Amino acid sequence: MGFNIRQDRASQGRRKLARERAEYFRLMNLGYSSLEACRMTGVNYRTGRRLRNGANPTTGHKGGSAR
Repeated sequence: MGFNIRQDRASQGRRKLARERAEYFRLMNLGYSSLEACRMTGVNYRTGRRLRNGANPTTGHKGGSAR
């Protein structure tokens, strides 16, 4: 697998886990569960749930796609 977990875990500001997000959705499309995809990309399970469902459903920003 060509994806490596970032060594520098500091906040990314506006970039918002762009590489991890893309890899998370790639793994989900391959049939991995959300928990497995989170473990493989190094993101917290709650973060994975936000990526999938959207950070705040009331704002109209929908999840479930690699934007």
